[in-house]
Amino acid sequence: MIVENQPGANGGLAAGQVTRSSPDGYTLFMAVDTNLVVNPSLYPNLTYDPFRDFIPISIIAKVYLVLVASSKIEANSVHELLTFARANPGKLNYASIGLGTQAHLGMELFKMMTKTDITQVSYRGTAPAMTDIAAGVVDVMFTGPPSAMALATGGKVKMLAVASPVRSSLMPQLPTVHEAGVPGYELGGWFGLLAPARTPQKVVDRLASEVKKAVADPKLKERLTEQGLDVFGSSSEEMLAVMRADTKKWAEVIAATGAKIRQ
Repeated sequence: MIVENQPGANGGLAAGQVTRSSPDGYTLFMAVDTNLVVNPSLYPNLTYDPFRDFIPISIIAKVYLVLVASSKIEANSVHELLTFARANPGKLNYASIGLGTQAHLGMELFKMMTKTDITQVSYRGTAPAMTDIAAGVVDVMFTGPPSAMALATGGKVKMLAVASPVRSSLMPQLPTVHEAGVPGYELGGWFGLLAPARTPQKVVDRLASEVKKAVADPKLKERLTEQGLDVFGSSSEEMLAVMRADTKKWAEVIAATGAKIRQ
């Protein structure tokens, strides 16, 4: 298998290349969820339709983000953070690593559900955002488990909660955002494998079968768990259902915030 990285347009360039490929099962799209469920609402002139141009094969893995705070702010829990934010609207800020990312839309959803006013500060990537969180330049952000745990171990940030449905085995002491006072809140990204539309069903079935074998491999599970990922391995039908639900969820958040990317 050859991995061909095609960065750009939040996965749009890679998606476009796959849609133009022969539907024979030899060119596949390893997508991040935002490529499929955020881009249609974020880009006015998207060059592909996730539901028309692809056949979902399987969600390979999921990752639930962690709400972290600078050690320089007084809040040591989600409850204390919300109490401060409501008493001081607009005073807190959060790090975003780009429009349409989980760090951006996840915090906007958090604000909507908690009725708080927290100002967005944009960064070009996770590394500079985490550097400024550690330095106290920005107050809070959602980030992946590895970066959150690394800085928390050094006392540079405080982990307030994990946005998963249940507590993480990597950090069992950390409450979920739901437990911490925001009922129903979840924020997780996923990685899914897709084939071009018109790929024969027997080819899709064969690929799905091989994915099931791969995700059952203990070595793969161990490697992905180290990166804060939960191995999933869904069916094609399950992935399609998740795509539909997440598209609706993020379309509502994008509409509420008015976020759009000019092309």
